Amino acid sequence: MTRGIHWFRNDLRLRDNLALSELAERTDEWAALFVVDPEIIRRADGDAPRLRFLFDSLRRLERDLGDRGIVLQIRRGRPESVLPLLMAKTGARVVSWNAAPTPMGRRRDERVSRGVENAGGRVIEVFDHTVFGSEEITTKSGGPYRIYSAYRNEWWRQWERGPRRSAPRSKLPRSSIPGLDASENVELPSGPQSGAGPRLPTGGERAANHRLKTFLSNKAHRYHLDRDTPALDGTSKLSPHLRFGTLSARRCFTLGLDAIESDPSRRAGVEKWLDELVWREFYHAVMANSPHVLSRSYRPEYDQLDWSGSDANFEAWCEGRTGYPFVDAGMRQLRKTGWMHNRVRMVVASFLTKDLLVDWRRGERFFAESLVDWDPASNNGGWQWSASTGTDAQPYFRIFNPVAQGQKWDPDGRYVRRWVPELSLVETRWIHEPWKAPRVPRYIAPIVDHAIQRERALEEFRRVRALARVPDERAIMGGGE
Repeated sequence: MTRGIHWFRNDLRLRDNLALSELAERTDEWAALFVVDPEIIRRADGDAPRLRFLFDSLRRLERDLGDRGIVLQIRRGRPESVLPLLMAKTGARVVSWNAAPTPMGRRRDERVSRGVENAGGRVIEVFDHTVFGSEEITTKSGGPYRIYSAYRNEWWRQWERGPRRSAPRSKLPRSSIPGLDASENVELPSGPQSGAGPRLPTGGERAANHRLKTFLSNKAHRYHLDRDTPALDGTSKLSPHLRFGTLSARRCFTLGLDAIESDPSRRAGVEKWLDELVWREFYHAVMANSPHVLSRSYRPEYDQLDWSGSDANFEAWCEGRTGYPFVDAGMRQLRKTGWMHNRVRMVVASFLTKDLLVDWRRGERFFAESLVDWDPASNNGGWQWSASTGTDAQPYFRIFNPVAQGQKWDPDGRYVRRWVPELSLVETRWIHEPWKAPRVPRYIAPIVDHAIQRERALEEFRRVRALARVPDERAIMGGGE
């Protein structure tokens, strides 16, 4: 009789869970474990939306396991200590988990592996956070891709050679290890300690699968048309589920391609959505191959940029008080909901780095504290793209105009009026530049002049590029803003 333990982390699901399926092949009885690691909690405010979503998903996993007669063991402590203790209590000799996608997580897993092996056990570790690992999508010379379009093409070639579709059925070990109960479980936080946190989406595997199927049945066919319009609910909003693994990326690709096959009219929308999931895979590959991006610019010449923006302007940005309605709407949406539309994320990030000249790392940290779907790889990739410091970066001379972006993607002002109610009565023609209205509303004046700040940003990038002797991208690409 072989006993095992599955250590749940960012894989809070029973369906299509690779490491759990491997454990089922090699054991007869098992225990399910989640470790509340003080190191992880220490790095985030207890009210952080992502932690609230995590704990909600964990409670739902606990119920799903309970329906199968399995008591989820929830312990607090360092995993390298907790796992050997549970092994000793249960007699388990096999421990499974899905490999960590971050450098910090991999270092932790190395410590845990040593602890398990020293206790006489063996480890099953499977990479499951993305469809393909960073070492699987490489250039002909075996190196990592620096440009998304080339990565995307190779990604789809790999899929065509060997599709990795989701498993049709859940595979679990036969039965639970007897004698386990919840007597030693730690109590999970129940909600925002302040009582005023944002209302978050429902967590858990069932909610994730329901949302995926609803999206593919209804909104996906127009995704390529609606995805950039923040006033519309035109995106999948599956990012928090992918972040915490209540849904596998494989299942998204499997059901997405099935939807195209069953109804070809969905092709344009679903294919565009799947390409966005490939972006997620690309940023994870960048983080794995260049872990320095989590603290420094991907392109080292940009470590010399002088981010001279003021603390006052940074605070105004955080609070949605910049005087630019499209930017303020996005930041207020984030504070109220823990989420922000992707198009608006790009605009507010460009504004912070290019208009306010604030270090992208400050914005990245604020998003980490505020987003329900915060993912280290995607968050870092998006910020470095917007700041023009990363791989496949937005060229430094293309700087989003916050007024023009609002006029293009929120032409009737519905999005701005929803999140900036003091502008609700402003005529549509003035909604994105209310300072020009005949009757100026009670709304903060712009804290900077975009045209002036744009030139300052360009000057700073040119200075750093000249120091590093980097060829001017305008000459290479043949154009301006």
